[in-house]
Amino acid sequence: MPADQVEDVTSRLIQTRLRELFRAAGDNRPPYTEAEVARELTARGHRITAEGIRNLLRSPRINPKATTLRALAEFFNVPAGYLLGDDEPEAASRESRIMARSFEKLNPRSRRSLARVIDEFLQLEEAARDSAAEPPQQID
Repeated sequence: MPADQVEDVTSRLIQTRLRELFRAAGDNRPPYTEAEVARELTARGHRITAEGIRNLLRSPRINPKATTLRALAEFFNVPAGYLLGDDEPEAASRESRIMARSFEKLNPRSRRSLARVIDEFLQLEEAARDSAAEPPQQID
């Protein structure tokens, strides 16, 4: 395949994956906006405008910098390779992304409280697994 066709295919793949992430399916929130993502990436140290994001999503041919792809992947909590065509993360990974984005929105006190609740659930599950693994005791 000629280089320009490879570039077109890669552009379409990146755009398709980005559009899926922007839709925020399963996040119980409206789709992400270009301005929202640009603000967040800029706040994280990767300067990009809403128009720059719009171009990534809509231009006929794109050639984003690796740093931009990494910043977007980090924001959406997916491996950078996913934007370039690696297989879709498993369902558990998608759930983890949703939970991580929600966790980041909490204030520090709420984060600590949620961390304690999660720790308690882990301890309960571990205790349940341990008791299920123990052979029943005979009563004489």
